[in-house]
Amino acid sequence: MSWRYLRAKREHGGASLTAVISFVGIALAVWALIAIMSIMAGFRATLLDALLGGQPHIYISVNDVPAADVDQIIDTVRTVEGVRSAHPFIEEQVLAIHEGVASGGALVKAISPEELAGLPFLQDGGRSAIEAGFGEGRFGGNVILLGAFLAADLRVNQGDRIRLISQETTASPFGTAPRSKTYTIGGLFKTGSVELDKAYIFMPLEQGQVFFKKRDQYEFVDIRLDDPEETGPVMGRIRDQVSGFLYMFDWQSQRGAYLGALNLERSMMRLVMLVLITITALNIITGVVMLVKNKTRDIAILRTIGASRASMMRVFVMIGGFLGIAGALTGTVLGILTVTYISEIEAFLGWVRGAPLFPPDVYGLEGLPAQLDWREVVFTFVWATAMSILVTIFPAWRAAALDPVEALRFE
Repeated sequence: MSWRYLRAKREHGGASLTAVISFVGIALAVWALIAIMSIMAGFRATLLDALLGGQPHIYISVNDVPAADVDQIIDTVRTVEGVRSAHPFIEEQVLAIHEGVASGGALVKAISPEELAGLPFLQDGGRSAIEAGFGEGRFGGNVILLGAFLAADLRVNQGDRIRLISQETTASPFGTAPRSKTYTIGGLFKTGSVELDKAYIFMPLEQGQVFFKKRDQYEFVDIRLDDPEETGPVMGRIRDQVSGFLYMFDWQSQRGAYLGALNLERSMMRLVMLVLITITALNIITGVVMLVKNKTRDIAILRTIGASRASMMRVFVMIGGFLGIAGALTGTVLGILTVTYISEIEAFLGWVRGAPLFPPDVYGLEGLPAQLDWREVVFTFVWATAMSILVTIFPAWRAAALDPVEALRFE
């Protein structure tokens, strides 16, 4: 009966046009929510991968600790629950120059070739630099890995040579002068973050110890966790395991506000879209109210021949359920297809527009990122369906409460 009423034409007392409008509205709202939340999740994942890939989850400052003692500390830290990896590194600012073109300031991170290959944001693990001899030769050699946007600023490419000038000084007969050395670019990398690609230079750890005058020393220990957001408990366990005072801090102390802003933006966008779905579902009330009014005579006759109030109420609640499930299912399929073929859609819109939507040289993105979260998809589907059913309860109850005598008095 619900299906028959839903399909009935207007001249037969149905509400087909209103039903179609409600169906389309719910489908579009669900589609929009899934697509928007997936794109926001893609941006969030891309930015966090770049941020957390370029910096440790937990830092341990070991600037004045002998390298042998640091190695023992690292062995202990690697046994702590929740720690995925730990390795030493040196990080210093330098000035990079090539044929009179200077960078505004670059950050050299000196690490071992093994650790370079394991960095999560390097798509090929720095393979081009390693193949070019990164870490090979006397004191680690002179091959470095450069960020693509920093290379563009310096107008260099793989195989070119640049001069790095550090803050350390070297004594000479004419006084002191900043330390400088020429290095060969073994490869370029892109992380998806312009901030990192404009700043970072990777250098072999042994070469960094020589260049920055830190023989048999490191500056920090890079600790990566299984769950980057559980830095507090892991830091507590590290303090329990490592004897002596060690200064530790985590990435959240530097990027916590940034992450909080991302989470707040995502939560508010989800709230706005859920309200939009709810408002769209309210259109169903109009259709059900009109249907109840048009079917007053039918309801009275059914009640007279023995139909219960509960059964009449179920008829109209099921109408809202049909519209909600159909609209939510259609919107879900459209949303999944949009996220799956986001690259093709972006290319088509760029072709129509005559220019890329997200130029890589401006945004540092190879394309529009999108990450499908199935929990978000299921939640959106359930919410749309639930709202569609809930909004029909009141008009369905009014229909069930209809007095057959009053309804048939003037028939």
